[in-house]
Amino acid sequence: MKRFVLIVTPFFAPQNHAAVFRAYKLAKYLPRFGWTPIVLTAGSQYEYNEDAASLSELPPEVEVVRTRYIEPTLRGMRMALGGSDRTFRGTKGDGASGNANGAPTSFVKRAYQSAVKSYLQIPDAYWTWANTAIAAGRKLIRDRKIDIVYTSCAPYSSLTIGRSLQKAGAPWVADFRDPLGYSSKTPNGSYLENRQSRIVREALRHANAVTVLSSSYDGIFRRLFGNTHASPIFIPTGIDEDLLKPGGSNACRTNPYLVFAGEYLPEYDTSFLEAFAQAIGQQEIRETKIKLLVIGTLEINQKRLAPLIEKFGLQRWIEFVDQMPQNKVYELLRDARAGVLIPGVQSFWWANFAKMTDYIGMRKPVLAVVPDPSEARTALTRSRLGIFLDGTPAQRARRLSDFLLGNHAVAFPDDLECQRYTAYRQVQSFVEVFESLTAQSPRRKR
Repeated sequence: MKRFVLIVTPFFAPQNHAAVFRAYKLAKYLPRFGWTPIVLTAGSQYEYNEDAASLSELPPEVEVVRTRYIEPTLRGMRMALGGSDRTFRGTKGDGASGNANGAPTSFVKRAYQSAVKSYLQIPDAYWTWANTAIAAGRKLIRDRKIDIVYTSCAPYSSLTIGRSLQKAGAPWVADFRDPLGYSSKTPNGSYLENRQSRIVREALRHANAVTVLSSSYDGIFRRLFGNTHASPIFIPTGIDEDLLKPGGSNACRTNPYLVFAGEYLPEYDTSFLEAFAQAIGQQEIRETKIKLLVIGTLEINQKRLAPLIEKFGLQRWIEFVDQMPQNKVYELLRDARAGVLIPGVQSFWWANFAKMTDYIGMRKPVLAVVPDPSEARTALTRSRLGIFLDGTPAQRARRLSDFLLGNHAVAFPDDLECQRYTAYRQVQSFVEVFESLTAQSPRRKR
């Protein structure tokens, strides 16, 4: 008999951004373990680029159900009433990059966005989708005899949906991609913050299982909400092995390069760029013609890095590559000298970065500027892939220079640890959770 998992997330293919891939890989690989995924997702998306090929790469067993979502903004309401398409795709085109809203450029825009978040997006922008998703989910539970409901969050609304569907009779696995409530910019003590905290607390107390992509989340949740829940199950996101194609080097890349994959965040410090500039200052390293490839949303990365490139004189040594399908990123990473992980030594101690899990899954050395201690440092140390640029600016530059010149001894990766960061192992771990829950309750009659 078929066993069904209802995967609930507003972020799914053909969207092409970091929040998509964990649930996407789950849906893609579940049929190999005898489970049939039904994805319940938003019928429209406003913010992100798309990769149409990602849908065609899913096995035929995957069913995608899309329900209506109206973004609670003036843009969303105008479109719902028949106005022109003002989404990212509608305004920028399929090949463009960036965010449809963009960054606020005036006091009026900042005030508008603040008002929208404080009054129209409680607990988040996806509450309008939650209403339609709950109705569709209850029908699927009734008609398809769903065995497990899996929710991917953020957003908070996914937890609201999961709790409601649990009450409709299906065991619920609440999966956290972020430590919700910990890194929030919502003002402490506000109605919005209190509402969001209640949703997370209820999920931790009532979900049949809680899974997390970073082991640090357990301590964070206990500090925020107390010892009201069982320990979450740590399941790292994995690289999609199906997209790894053997082959020769990239013909268009004749010179050595490093890879930074993803969005360069304003919170990152400049330690790596400073060390890179000092290293490039050496004639011996310049002669290698090494470059740093920054792969991600072109519009965002160029804007954020432009003043830093100017400051450190790196115009010839940094190259931007626009957002691309995962298999293309993997091809570039395959031939890179190393991956680059550079949030800085003062931030994101709790994060298991998506880009880092790709580096580990591909067994690539990682040049890292990360906190000590931190989740990233622990993972890179266990996999034996971390090359940590610690200490003073001069010490960072010297260590980076040694690596670029081949004078740094690179350890052999720990194969068993690296295998944890594959999609197959990721989904296998989820299946173990699903089967444990279904074994605890009588099987539904089909």
